[in-house]
Amino acid sequence: MPLLNFSWIPSNIKSWFSRTRNLVTNASPDDMDRHNARQVEAQQAANVLYNGGPPVYNHNHNYADSLERTTTSSMQNSMVSNDPDFDRGKISTVRRTFCLFLVFDFGLVVLIWLIFAIGNKKGGFPELERQVKKYTLKDSLFDIVLVSAARVTFMLLAYALFRLRHWWMIAFCTLGSCVFLIYKVVVYDFSGSTHPMDYIVLLSSFILAWIETWFLDFKVLPQERKLEQRARARLQHSQGPNERTPLLGDQPRRGSITDVGSFYSPLSTPEISDDEDAVVRSSRRGRSSSSNQATPSPTMDREYKRLGKEAFDICWQLLNTDDWYKEKEKENGDVVFSRKDPKFGKIFKGQGIMDISAEALRADVFEKVEEAVSWNDTQDECKILRVIDHQTRVTYDKATEAMGGAVASRDFVNVRHIQKKGKYYISAGKTTTHPAAPPRKDTIRGENKPGCYAMMMIDNEPNKCLFIWIVNVDLKGWIPQYLIDQAMAGKILDFLNSLRKHIEDMRQV
Repeated sequence: MPLLNFSWIPSNIKSWFSRTRNLVTNASPDDMDRHNARQVEAQQAANVLYNGGPPVYNHNHNYADSLERTTTSSMQNSMVSNDPDFDRGKISTVRRTFCLFLVFDFGLVVLIWLIFAIGNKKGGFPELERQVKKYTLKDSLFDIVLVSAARVTFMLLAYALFRLRHWWMIAFCTLGSCVFLIYKVVVYDFSGSTHPMDYIVLLSSFILAWIETWFLDFKVLPQERKLEQRARARLQHSQGPNERTPLLGDQPRRGSITDVGSFYSPLSTPEISDDEDAVVRSSRRGRSSSSNQATPSPTMDREYKRLGKEAFDICWQLLNTDDWYKEKEKENGDVVFSRKDPKFGKIFKGQGIMDISAEALRADVFEKVEEAVSWNDTQDECKILRVIDHQTRVTYDKATEAMGGAVASRDFVNVRHIQKKGKYYISAGKTTTHPAAPPRKDTIRGENKPGCYAMMMIDNEPNKCLFIWIVNVDLKGWIPQYLIDQAMAGKILDFLNSLRKHIEDMRQV
């Protein structure tokens, strides 16, 4: 009697195994192509189950190239830290902002209490002395200052000195403060109040305690978790894969843009069909029909070209305009200018001499768009959504959070026109829309007005160029435009510094 008996297997399954074995052992080149196509579809179907999004098919690149590009971009995104202090083992920027807010909390409560005590009609500084030396629970608010001091002290010890990464300390402090404040409101004698400042002292202490809780739980801790994940990914990338490296790698999040191809849904297998050629043909028809629906029309492409050329013409005029006001200058020669435009508002221009030829810098900045996240600390994601021709393309950019996470990240969809004119290599662009990059719920969609990157060749110095960045951005959201304008000069200088460091890294390779 044999060890294994396969007589229980239905005949149709046996025939399927036999057909598969014959296909593999006697495979012709055409059969192998069909087999590879089925493997690609199976892996794309697995991508659907894992990410919850539609499969992606790019007709201009094969599956291996698409997978390599997606993996490389994902690894580069994970390698961007955005917080050098955190990488060096110091306190993170967002935690430092939280600690500063704690100090501000205590200072504000003390200031309001001083106004309440000194401004009391019962007698200025004597009233202040009475509140402290003759303290009673019913007619003194000095205990509110002590509670605020205790709360701030405990949280600074926990989150600044010991760098606690849990919410239990702030939960304990907020609960204790709220319980005491509620009891204080019940027993306090408001009948002897001469002005409403005592109400403000109590309310401000209560509100500030909850703002601190929100800031830590929704900004500090999530932001530091992201920084830790990126640090681990960067360490894994530097050490290479090992037996503990996840097989699926660093998969993109649901809703993220993973490629620039068209979206399709493969057709189902016809019922009672054993013809693999029929299955492959129907799948290809499904891809072709859905791709035609997802691809922008020629009319849309013409509109993209028109918008890109329009931005280029405006930037060319700005590059040849001398009406600029100097905003800021560094010792290394980097300088930021600005000018008021009646149509576009305040426009900024940053420029600096770079130790690289204009052609080499053009090839790196213009052609390797998706690799910018590896050196640009202000950029979190960058994708080419569509290449229309050798001069026009549509891109998606997502900026990192600012002010330690207090300002949410912004994203932009831009159409860019690339052209050499005179001594300049220019990539000009402005905001547009694209069906592959709809607005996200977790990101505010900003607006880029006409702006450009430009590299100007320098006479008699072939290994140097003048890099120029013209920028005019509306970040939308709650931030007033005048605050954006005040901070823009510093951001431009930071970008020029990052670009200069990237050029030094290129020369060392």
